[in-house]
Formats: sequence, structure tokens, C-alpha cells
Amino acid sequence: MLQAELAQLEERVQRLIAAFHQLRLERKRALQERDRLQALNDDLRKHIESVVERLRMLEGSETEDSAS
Repeated sequence: MLQAELAQLEERVQRLIAAFHQLRLERKRALQERDRLQALNDDLRKHIESVVERLRMLEGSETEDSAS
């Protein structure tokens, strides 16, 4: 009876260890994906800011042309 209980405990410990390793792997992947998305967001923000700046310059030159 004691052997059976020990075997069950060992099995539970092994499952817990496997689950722990799986969670660590999933966390690592999630952090990598977060970092990738943050970098993409930064790139998109810079691109949008560049486009907005060009639009402002065009609007400014149109205003100067119509004032002339």
C-alpha cells in the first residue's frame, strides 16, 4: 500500500515538473512575442509620424501657395 502511494506521488511530481517546464516555455514564447510586437509597434509609430509630418509640410506649402 505504501509503495502504491509513493508511486502515485512520484507520478504527480513528474506531471507537475512537466507542467512547470511547459509553463516556462510558454512564458518565454509569450515574452518573445511581446517584444516582437513592441518592436513592430515602434516601427509603425515612426512610419505614421513620418507620414503625418509630410502631410503637415504639404498642407503648409498649400497654405503658402494659396496666400501668394
